[in-house]
Amino acid sequence: MELTSLLEPLAGTSETALALVVMLLPLLSFFVLIFFGKRLPRHGDWLGISMMLLAFAVSVWLFALTWNTAMFHSRINWFSLPAFNGTFAYFTAGILLDNLAVLMLVIVTFISSLVQLFSVGYMHGDEGYSRYFAYLGLFTFSMLGIVLVDNLLLLFMFWELVGFSSYLLIGFWFKRPAAVAANKKAFLVNRVGDIGLLIGLFTLYTYFRTFDLEALRTLINSGNWAGGVFTLSYILNGQPWLVELSSLLLTLAGLGLFMGCVGKSAQFPLQVWLPDAMQGPTPVSSLIHAATMVAAGVYLLARCYAFFTIDALTVIAVVGAITALLGAVAALTQYDIKAVLAFSTTSQLGYMVMGMGTGAHDASLFHLATHAFFKAALFLNAGIIIHAMHRGLHHTHQPENIDPQDIRNMGGLRKVMPLTFYTYLLAAAALVGLPLFSGFLSKDAILAGSWAWAQTMSLNGNSFYYIVPVVGFTVVLLTAYYMGRHMWFMFFGNFRLPFNVEELRLTAKREVEHVMALPVVLLAFLSLGLVFSTNPFSFADSWLMNGISLEVLSADSRLLAESLIGAVHRQDEANHTAHIVFGVVSALLGVLGIGFAISKYRNKTREALSQEKPQSTFAKLSYNHYYLDQFYNRALVQPTLLAGRVLYRNDKWVIDSLLNNGSKALVVFSKVIKYFDTLIVDGTVWLVGALSRLFGYVGLYPQNGKIQSYFVYSLFGFILIILYIIVF
Repeated sequence: MELTSLLEPLAGTSETALALVVMLLPLLSFFVLIFFGKRLPRHGDWLGISMMLLAFAVSVWLFALTWNTAMFHSRINWFSLPAFNGTFAYFTAGILLDNLAVLMLVIVTFISSLVQLFSVGYMHGDEGYSRYFAYLGLFTFSMLGIVLVDNLLLLFMFWELVGFSSYLLIGFWFKRPAAVAANKKAFLVNRVGDIGLLIGLFTLYTYFRTFDLEALRTLINSGNWAGGVFTLSYILNGQPWLVELSSLLLTLAGLGLFMGCVGKSAQFPLQVWLPDAMQGPTPVSSLIHAATMVAAGVYLLARCYAFFTIDALTVIAVVGAITALLGAVAALTQYDIKAVLAFSTTSQLGYMVMGMGTGAHDASLFHLATHAFFKAALFLNAGIIIHAMHRGLHHTHQPENIDPQDIRNMGGLRKVMPLTFYTYLLAAAALVGLPLFSGFLSKDAILAGSWAWAQTMSLNGNSFYYIVPVVGFTVVLLTAYYMGRHMWFMFFGNFRLPFNVEELRLTAKREVEHVMALPVVLLAFLSLGLVFSTNPFSFADSWLMNGISLEVLSADSRLLAESLIGAVHRQDEANHTAHIVFGVVSALLGVLGIGFAISKYRNKTREALSQEKPQSTFAKLSYNHYYLDQFYNRALVQPTLLAGRVLYRNDKWVIDSLLNNGSKALVVFSKVIKYFDTLIVDGTVWLVGALSRLFGYVGLYPQNGKIQSYFVYSLFGFILIILYIIVF
């Protein structure tokens, strides 16, 4: 196989050109708004929104052209570098449009459009208004780059740009110390995961000599497993290359790629940055948590799915299950409205990663899509509530120490905010996974896939693998409980602040601005199961899930873990009765969790709810997120700072002192050398010259042209010679 032929340029098509336009429109809005935003009418919000709506319209058009119809791929030779052995390393750049790419294209542009529209009302009057919309454009451009590029090197570049964009947005209110700390934390924690991602992609390049995803899939497809060793032969620049890779090395390379997902998608143990990211504006939280930054890790796993071994997928499944459980447990005792949703996102991302690891690739991506809509609805609705709480506190001149995001300060909001209540209710039902809602379909698919995986993996008699699906079902119960508790605190009972709850409304006839109401209504509608499947009780009938199956996305490619995935799918297809049971059990667990939450809080008084605090050891552990921040602070941050201080003092008192004193010694030494040079060297030279001149004068004086003088000198010299002879 000739590698160079796999990397030949592919002519661009109108479809890939339109995809490039979609990606560049947000970037254009960023440049215009960052430099000229304050000079434009309405500080340019209309520009950012119009650019994003145009990008969404083109994305829908590309979706219609591509979905289950065709794949469009264009590629150019980017640059080449000579290697030590006379060959050349070729680097390409291209755009890849398939079912997964156009699906993500539509989701990202749609969510971003709604977030920007919502922000017109939420961010009105903010001093950084134009800067905010500029940052949203840069963030969306970065995510679209991850979605569209066809190779790992370009993907990593956009990956880092997403990290930088999130840094800007999380710390948008940079005058708040908490926001500055949060964006630094998010940036640094993500860099930890990116180290692994770099190791993984460069390991693949070292052996396969390309970053191109399609070429890598073709090479994997051409290789063979024999005795636990992967062998592949190909030709590069006319020279044969033989690659022999052990299962361990391929596993480590895959886990390196997964580390990037661990950071970006907030998986254990790097999930600590995500709750702190709530310091940014609430629409930013919606964008980050719904369809962009945190989804990038799952998207990376999907794009690189062919490169994971069975062992790597097992680690991925276990890490995903742990993250899902830890996120759900942490959400049980939170009181900040956005903190509950943040830990919920961590838990749901764990579900997606668990699905990837258990071979339920399509179910995981299906949940990514459904989660994008209902989680965006939840965050934007939370933004409406926070906005209303701020308005009520301001109008009634309440003390500044009252937290408008604390659900203990709410209650009875359904009476004055019915639209928010019902849209929140629909999205929450989808998150819990109740029947007729989108979350029921995608969660059921992941649970079924994980159970089939456990059955396949436990054929050797090891039942340990069943822990993963059991954790999945446990998380369903926990999710139902914390969302039931969340809803009860906010919308039921009596309002718990000392002013009329009517003060939360925008006007007597309106509860919220139209630009904020429209996005949540659309997203709540998209939380219904009928949007994704003609049969809202069966994920197998989902048009979306069928369109992103491995058979569609990787029709001509084998997987490193092909035997496992094939066995899991066969096991899953055989479990028709089990699928029904899983759906019923999942629904019952959801109802049970909600019922338990209601029974616990329905009889509590207003005072008890407003003053509730975590009491038990378990509750404190959950509320403080297992003290992971404190642990990392003591185990990593403080030692690093201590090392920094030690190095600083060493640099200041040892190195700087040595340099300063050494420089002074050199100055003294140079002055000594100068004096030596002046007095001795220059003096000696001067003395030699002076003596030479003196002797010259002595020799010149007798030469006066007088014969008698010459006679006297000659006689004097003769007398000296006679004296010398007599004496010696």
